[in-house]
Amino acid sequence: MIGVKIDAALGNLGERTENDYYKYGDIYRIGPKSVVISNPSDVRRVLGTHRFRKSRIYQNFAVVDDTTFSTLSAELTHTRRKQVGPAFTHGHLAAMEPTILECGIKSIMERWDYELAKQQGPDGSAVVNYAHHFLCCTFDVISALGYGQRFHALRDNNTRIMDWVQDTTLLCSLRVIFKNVNAFPISLYTRKLIQSIDEFIAFGNNATDQRREQLRKGLIEKPKDILQALIDSEDPDSKIKMTRSQITAENIVFLVAGTDTTALTLTWTIHYLMLYPRVYKKAVDEVRSKFAHDHLITYAEGKAQLPYVEAVIYEALRIRAVSGTALPRVVPEGGATFQGYFLPGGTQINVNIAGANHHHGTWDNPRLFRPERFIEDAAAKHKVLSFSSGVRICPGRNLAHYEMMTIVANLLKNYDLSLPPNALFMPGKQDADGYPQTMPCSHNLSVGPKFPERDCQILIKKAADY
Repeated sequence: MIGVKIDAALGNLGERTENDYYKYGDIYRIGPKSVVISNPSDVRRVLGTHRFRKSRIYQNFAVVDDTTFSTLSAELTHTRRKQVGPAFTHGHLAAMEPTILECGIKSIMERWDYELAKQQGPDGSAVVNYAHHFLCCTFDVISALGYGQRFHALRDNNTRIMDWVQDTTLLCSLRVIFKNVNAFPISLYTRKLIQSIDEFIAFGNNATDQRREQLRKGLIEKPKDILQALIDSEDPDSKIKMTRSQITAENIVFLVAGTDTTALTLTWTIHYLMLYPRVYKKAVDEVRSKFAHDHLITYAEGKAQLPYVEAVIYEALRIRAVSGTALPRVVPEGGATFQGYFLPGGTQINVNIAGANHHHGTWDNPRLFRPERFIEDAAAKHKVLSFSSGVRICPGRNLAHYEMMTIVANLLKNYDLSLPPNALFMPGKQDADGYPQTMPCSHNLSVGPKFPERDCQILIKKAADY
């Protein structure tokens, strides 16, 4: 377990969990009372029920109030999912799609067109950092939907809310590693983080108060966004509504969990497309054969008409699960048997999502980026466990798909993408197993590029009319 904590502190858990699956297989021990499982059937068994409760480590992520992510209570999880769930139904997301498009793909295209006009490369190209732009736009989407306010992180480089989220993520990570973040000397560092988070909480509380006051005075019509859905939501059984602090807490979870994961999946998608030119060309050809150059592709249109682009996104989710760390659960009283091994009650059982997404019994040639596997087997989408599974499945997964489909499809339609000549990772550079070598990754709650400023530069050009 000490080695795991060291890897966590160094940001190496993402690569470790994947590599450990290839080295040790379906089940292996990492401590006296701690094991890791990677077999997809075992993973679903653990995640599919509240019997395997969350480890107490999750309570380190309760910043304001208990949330769907931090709580160990099955009852609270059940109640909160009934309250939060309606905000992420396809019907509600369709009503929010104008905001998703405006703050997402439209914002990126405006920024990329600005860079093209500004840089004026000799061949009409410009260099952009796609990882940074994806992160900014996903923050813009969630902050607009969750707080009813536009920060314009991508347009104006306004990092205020991004800094709040980064500080929140860092403090929660430190709580996992250190027993008391308020103790000297670590308190010298965490004091500023706590002050920043207090500002974040006050901002969230004020957003809820302001919305309620505007509605009470009849100053606005009810907006179609996540904030309003949370204000209106109630448990259909108990009729209990969420308090202000609960709304703020869940919105913080949406920002922390929903921005990084979506932005990083988009980042890995573009990275793999650049490493696999055949896949890139096939995806571009599909988009440009189905939609006119000046048409803005919506989620429903992409879902219905772009099966290969959707397969590319699912393959990126599979091959580089941004939630790639091992998710800790606790074996219930009476014990349980996995892969022929009996685990007594109280054993910590860590769910290896990256291992499950690479499992040889489920995926042929799992380290090869091959989207066709999702065309050949329609059920394969349901085998990807990047959004978790069962009673703890990510409630915001539908929103993530709206963002990813509209961004990837429209970028492939409107721009030609290529790697700059000085790129360190290119199709011809192979790893020890003969696959294109991928950029190194780092793990801080989510798995992203270790050196994004260096490795996520890309050449863009406006696509010729077709």
